[in-house]
Amino acid sequence: MKLRRILASLLLFTSLIVSAQSPVDVNSVTDAQVEQFLKEAEERGLSEQEIEAAARMNGYSAEDIAIIRERIERLKSGENTLNKETVGDGKREQLGEVAERTDLQVDDKTEVGKKTEIYGRSIFRNKNLTFEPNLRLPTPVNYTLGPDDELKIDITGYAFQHYDAKVSPEGTIQLESLAPFQVSGLTIEQVKAKIKDRLKLLFGGLRNNSLSLNVTLGDVRSIQVNILGEIEKPGTYTLSAFSTPLNALYLSGGPTVNGSFRTIKVLRQNQLVQEVDLYQLLSSGEYTNLLLKDGDVIFVPVAERKVELEGEVKRAMIYELKAEESLADVIQYAGNFSEQAYTKSVKITRYTGKEKKLVTLEEKQYADFLLKNGDHVFIGAVLDRVENQVEVLGAVFRPGLYALDDRLKTVGDLIKTAEGLKEDAFKTRAILRRENHNLDAEIITLNLMNSVDWAIPLQREDILIIKSYSELREVRSVEIKGAIVEPGEYEFQENMSVNDLIFMAGGFADGAEKGNIEIARRVKEGDLSSKNVEIIPFDTSDDLISKELTLRPFDQVYVREIANYEIQQSVKITGQIKYPGEYVIQNRGETIADLVARAGGLLKEAYVEGAKFYKEEKLVALDLKNVLGTKNKIGNLVLQEGDSLFIPKKMDYVFVKGQVLNPTIVAYDPAFDFNDYIAQAGGYTDSAYVKKAYVRYANGLTDRTKSFMGIKDRPDPARGMEIIVPTRNKYRWTPAERIAVSSALVSIATIMVTIVRLL
Repeated sequence: MKLRRILASLLLFTSLIVSAQSPVDVNSVTDAQVEQFLKEAEERGLSEQEIEAAARMNGYSAEDIAIIRERIERLKSGENTLNKETVGDGKREQLGEVAERTDLQVDDKTEVGKKTEIYGRSIFRNKNLTFEPNLRLPTPVNYTLGPDDELKIDITGYAFQHYDAKVSPEGTIQLESLAPFQVSGLTIEQVKAKIKDRLKLLFGGLRNNSLSLNVTLGDVRSIQVNILGEIEKPGTYTLSAFSTPLNALYLSGGPTVNGSFRTIKVLRQNQLVQEVDLYQLLSSGEYTNLLLKDGDVIFVPVAERKVELEGEVKRAMIYELKAEESLADVIQYAGNFSEQAYTKSVKITRYTGKEKKLVTLEEKQYADFLLKNGDHVFIGAVLDRVENQVEVLGAVFRPGLYALDDRLKTVGDLIKTAEGLKEDAFKTRAILRRENHNLDAEIITLNLMNSVDWAIPLQREDILIIKSYSELREVRSVEIKGAIVEPGEYEFQENMSVNDLIFMAGGFADGAEKGNIEIARRVKEGDLSSKNVEIIPFDTSDDLISKELTLRPFDQVYVREIANYEIQQSVKITGQIKYPGEYVIQNRGETIADLVARAGGLLKEAYVEGAKFYKEEKLVALDLKNVLGTKNKIGNLVLQEGDSLFIPKKMDYVFVKGQVLNPTIVAYDPAFDFNDYIAQAGGYTDSAYVKKAYVRYANGLTDRTKSFMGIKDRPDPARGMEIIVPTRNKYRWTPAERIAVSSALVSIATIMVTIVRLL
C-alpha cells in the first residue's frame, strides 16, 4: 500500500511540476500549480514525507524541495501572492490619454518682409519627426516617481515573489500587510532601497542577500504641462512622464515667427530649472535630456536678436543670436561659406531707426563684430574669371586652358605646353585675342614663322588661335553620278584621278558606257571665257588603267548608260487567261493586246467587258473588248513596269448603291433596263439626286444619265456594273431666314399696291 502511494505521489508531482525534460526549475512553477498539487495530494491522503521522497526519486535536490516546502507553507498561511500566473509580458505602457500634435497652417512671413526660412522651424513642420518618448528604454536615472506610476517588484532566489504596486494619489505604495510608505519624488534606486528595508521583515533571505530584489518601472503615468509665450499652439498638454521639453515643443507646433529658439525656459514651482537652446541640438546634435514633471511651465519668449544671411552660404536663412555671439558664429550656424563665396569681405545692411546703413567688414573683423536685430548680411560670390588662365585653340596637339606661372609666360611657352603645332598649322598668321585695360577685346596678329612673335609675353585671359590649312578653305570634295555602283560625294585628295574615283565608288554599274564619261569642272577667274563650266570628255576600260585624268576639287563625274539599255521590267496578267503569271516586257512598244496574245489568249469563261487594268496600283478604265477587236484602237496602252491586267469570269449580278430604299445586289437579267434595277432596290429615297444617277461598269468605265427636253436617257445595263444614286443636298432655310424673306415679300407687295393706286 505504501509503495502504491509513493508511486501515485510521484506521478502526481511530475505531472504538475515537470515539463518535457526532467527535472525543471522549481521557480517556474506557478502558485496555481502548487495549489492544485496540494488539493490533489490531500484528496489522495499523501503526507509531506511521501511527497518529498517522490521528488528525490525524480532527481530534485534538497534545495529544490526546501523552496517548494516554503511556498507550500506560505500558501497554507494565506499569503497567496507567490508568482502569480498573470505577471505580464514586461512591456511598459502609457497610462491615460496623452496629447497629440495637430497639423499647422502657419504663415512664414518674416519681419523683414520676405519668405526666408527661420533656422530651426523646419523640424516642427516635418511630419516624419515625432520626438515621442520611447517607453521601451530602461528607466531614466533621473526619473522620479509620482502618483499613478506602477512598480514591478520581484524577489528571486530560492524563493520567488512578485508584486505590482501602483503609487497612490498621496504618493505611497503598500506591500502585503505592511504599512504604506512614501515613494513619490524618489528615484528607482532610492525606492528600491526603501522597499528592501520593508520586505526584510517578510523575507529573511533579503537580510543575508541569499534572495535578490529587483524593482523596475511598469506603466508610466501622465503629466500636465503648460506651454506659453510665443508658441504656435499655447495651452495645457497631457504628456507622458518620460517627456522632455522637445516633446512638448513639437506637440505645440514650436516657436512662432517671433519666438525664441535660444532661450526657452522650463519653470518648476516658479523656479527656472533649465534654459533650452535648440541650436545646440540643430548644430551639434547634443541635447540635455531633462524630464518634465507634472505642473511644469514651458515659456517661449520673444527672440531679441535675429539676423538674415543671404548669398553664398550653405544655409541662407534667418538666425537668432545670443548677446555674446558674433558674425563668425552666425556664419558657422549657416554651415559656413559656400564654395563660390567671396570671403574677404561681407556687406551688412542695418536699420538705424531713421534709415538704412551699409557696413562693410573685412575678414579679420568677423569674430569680433556683434550684429544687431534686423541686420541683413550679404555674402557675395567670387568673380566669374580666373586670375591666371590662358587658352590655346586650333592646330596644336593639346588645345585647352592652361595656367600662367613661372614655366608658362610667353606665346612660345604656351605652344610648347600644348605639345607643339600640328603639321597642317597655318603658321604665317595667328591671332592672340586679349582684353585691354578697359576690358575691350583686341586682336594681336602673329607670324609664327617669326621667332620674335614666339617671345611675346602673355596676360591672363589671353586666347591664342591657330588655324590649320583645311580650316582656311572650303571643304573640298568631288562627286560621281550615273551608272556607278555607289554614286555620291567623296572627299577630294591630292593626285586623285577619275579612275581612282571610279574605284572608290565601287566600279561601273552594269550598262555603263565606259567610253562616254564627262567631267564638269568649275572655271576659275583666270580661265573665264564664254562658259561658266568646262566639260571634259573621258574614256576608260574595265581595268581602269588605260588612261588617267587628274581631278580637281569640286569636279563632277558623269558616267552614262549604253543607249537603249534597260533592266528587266515585268507586268502581270491573271484571271481567265490561258497562261496567267508574270511577263517581262520584250520591247518599249509592247501593248496590252501583245500581252494577252503572249499569255495564250482568253479562256471560254472570260468576261472581257469586266477586265480591269491597273497602273501603279490604280484602276485605269479600259474597254479590253474594243482593244482586242482592233489593235490600233485608242486604249491599247503601252506596258510599263508594274502594270497588271485581271480578266474575270462572267459576272451575273448588278450592284445598286446610294440613295435607294434597299441598296442590294440584283441578279443580271438581259430583259431589265435601268429603272427595273432601281425598282428591285425599292426605288429612290427622298434625298436621291435622280437625274444625276450614273453607272460604273466592271472594267472601270462610267456612264451618266443624259437628258434632252425632259426625256432622260439612262445608261445601258451590263453584267457586274454598279448603279449609283447620289445624294441631293437640299438647302434648308433657318427660321430667321424664313422671317427675313417673308418680311421682304410683304414689303414688296406693299410697294406694288401703292404704285397701282397711284396709277
